[in-house]
Amino acid sequence: MEKPTTELLNILNHTGTDEMDNFIENYGKTDMNHAIFSEHMAQQNMTASAIVKGCRGLISKSYVYDILGGVKTNPSRDIVLILCIAAGMDRKLVRRVLENYGHRDLYVKDTRDIIIATYINNQIYDLDRLNDELFRYGLATLNGQS
Repeated sequence: MEKPTTELLNILNHTGTDEMDNFIENYGKTDMNHAIFSEHMAQQNMTASAIVKGCRGLISKSYVYDILGGVKTNPSRDIVLILCIAAGMDRKLVRRVLENYGHRDLYVKDTRDIIIATYINNQIYDLDRLNDELFRYGLATLNGQS
């Protein structure tokens, strides 16, 4: 079972240079989990077409399928967020998916990220409504542009 990030940070904070190799061997992970979306879809009994529909046309259908299938492995942070919201992921899983694709987590001191996180935390997965809220604050909307 994978250790929680906070537990790993605690271990890392007490790791000396002589123990670093062992820590990397046990916990270092640079491989991308290409199945992270398909695992979620299977757990939620969700289809890829449901995610495409949830994307509200912000991402092309073929690009969504390429990402979900692991063909495209470097989508932008906004595209990953759109897919996470379309898939109805909770905040914890969104963090894991963002990290999996090499993007930073939603930041609590960034207004745009606060709005996105609030919608996710409240299980409001309506991208049109979320984008209206971002626009109301004069912020960049989630638009699927790389």
